[in-house]
Amino acid sequence: MRIIVVDDEQLARDAIIKIGNQRIADFEVVAQAGSIHEAQQAILQHQPDLLLLDIQLLDGSGFDLLALFPSPLKFKVIFITAYEEYAIKAFKASALDYLLKPIDADEFVKSINKVKYQLNLETFNKSFQTFIHLYHANIGEQNQPIIIHSHSSLIRLLPSEIFRIEEEGNYANIFLLSGEVVKVTRTLNSLEEELKSRGFLRTHKSHLVNIQYIKTFHSKELNIVMVDGIKVPVSFRKRSQVSMSITQWCKM
Repeated sequence: MRIIVVDDEQLARDAIIKIGNQRIADFEVVAQAGSIHEAQQAILQHQPDLLLLDIQLLDGSGFDLLALFPSPLKFKVIFITAYEEYAIKAFKASALDYLLKPIDADEFVKSINKVKYQLNLETFNKSFQTFIHLYHANIGEQNQPIIIHSHSSLIRLLPSEIFRIEEEGNYANIFLLSGEVVKVTRTLNSLEEELKSRGFLRTHKSHLVNIQYIKTFHSKELNIVMVDGIKVPVSFRKRSQVSMSITQWCKM
């Protein structure tokens, strides 16, 4: 996460950076500024993810700085200031949080984690929207056949015929709607790369499913129930992504 610290006092900037470096793993300060002019130049140059911003600057206010950039802002803002009375105005200016000096380290970490969550969510949404766009743009091509090598044979399959895929050692078992299982000498990663734009979802390091055949997702039990009753595991790491993907798919 790329951060710019904007405060008219060097000691205040140093204190913020010290807490961030001590308590937050990926706290990367790409620039510091004490004035609107310096901050504007730094933002244009570094394109930060987050601005840690004071109210009072050398040549104006933090609000004056934000007014120089079009809305919605392309970066997140946390105000860190000694002035209590500007909180409402700060949130109206799209601030994600408002912290008072002297900084409470725990509150600071919570605020940064809030920013991380927002950035991760936006990244996922952008990726998923790209996926949806590609899906609709290529709706006629989505069910175009793929060619699978199985031992010494070539098999032509439509994506809609594929129920799910499970990795088994150096092989992948492709479960078809017909009940047939096709064993192929391909990695799940390569199959995912070919099928991810055609409605397939990676739920686990060993499992890839056709999202249209998912019946139920149990987030606590970490599994998906397919329409035939088969349970497919979901890794803890992929739980949130699986949940959001299914939710978005249902809205299509």
